[in-house]
Amino acid sequence: MTYYPDGSPYTYHRPAEGMVNIGWLDRSHEYQRGEVADEVVDGLLRLVTRPDNQTRGLHECHFCGVIFLTVDNPHAKNGTSLLGSAEIHVRGSSDDTVFVAPTLVIHYIIEHGYRPPDEFLDAVEVEVRRRSGEQV
Repeated sequence: MTYYPDGSPYTYHRPAEGMVNIGWLDRSHEYQRGEVADEVVDGLLRLVTRPDNQTRGLHECHFCGVIFLTVDNPHAKNGTSLLGSAEIHVRGSSDDTVFVAPTLVIHYIIEHGYRPPDEFLDAVEVEVRRRSGEQV
């Protein structure tokens, strides 16, 4: 998978104005580590059930070398979600920014201690409410 620094302009697949990379990690680059609230991880699990830019191929995790990654997902029809073949798009909460993360971001958070920027974490919670029809 291609590495892009967090916050850099998104250029991977059908880029548009205001799209920003989040979580495009690679073992040759350092990344921010820390705790991520369970509610945010749950929100990402909800969002991955309807991913964006689904592809036919799979990307491996550059940290553990696994290519066919799944995660237990209580929101998925079969109880698991395949990671590494799509993106999650999350609208920023205060402007026209759209954060674009590979679905592997969930694996990076759970297994490798990645902590995305606070703006993305906040936006995930808002995006989940928006998609479920709740008032934001």
